[in-house]
Amino acid sequence: MSNFVSLNLETRETTGKETNKKLRKIGYLPAVFYGHDYPEGLPVKLEERPFMMQLRHSHWETLRIDATMPDGKVEMALIRDLQRDPLTDHILHVDFYQMLKGQKVRVVVPVVLVNKESCVGVKAGGVLEVVAREVEIEVLPREIPDAIEVDVAQLQLGKSISAKQCALPESASLLTDPNEVLVLVVEPRVEEETAPGTPGSMEVEVVQKGKAREE
Repeated sequence: MSNFVSLNLETRETTGKETNKKLRKIGYLPAVFYGHDYPEGLPVKLEERPFMMQLRHSHWETLRIDATMPDGKVEMALIRDLQRDPLTDHILHVDFYQMLKGQKVRVVVPVVLVNKESCVGVKAGGVLEVVAREVEIEVLPREIPDAIEVDVAQLQLGKSISAKQCALPESASLLTDPNEVLVLVVEPRVEEETAPGTPGSMEVEVVQKGKAREE
């Protein structure tokens, strides 16, 4: 689990589409900070470059933030939403959510597979199939993990690992269905070949000839 990262949030005195466009042009991102002490949501802005540097090295869903507010107060926070441009994928807007000391928060945590290269089921000829890439937990702010590691070294052919088998922080409660399968090793898929002279092979041949005549 990583330490909290620091971000400075500045006052955003005006809101609206045009104002937000101007902010982005000068290297800022518009944002809103909300939570128990900010029920209406506080419009803020932050410098884009340092924020993006933090995102490159973290899973944004679990990035734990010490946010310095415009009045100088430091608040614990998570990112609740990133609004992106559908064409360029650039971030347009950020929603921050206040965390309170001693109060659990719901967070979606990425699942990371480890020891894939030594998986016994794969060595036996199976294929490692990922079913779910994240789990939802409720946990204290100081114990939010960067990711949930799932060791697949001993996973055998035909076997699976479910959410209830994940190792969670001490204060965490699993919100995802405990029986939800995260990963399994399956038999490799083999395509059935149609023997020559069967109706199936004749049908394929006729279709191909028809296409050739049309061309």
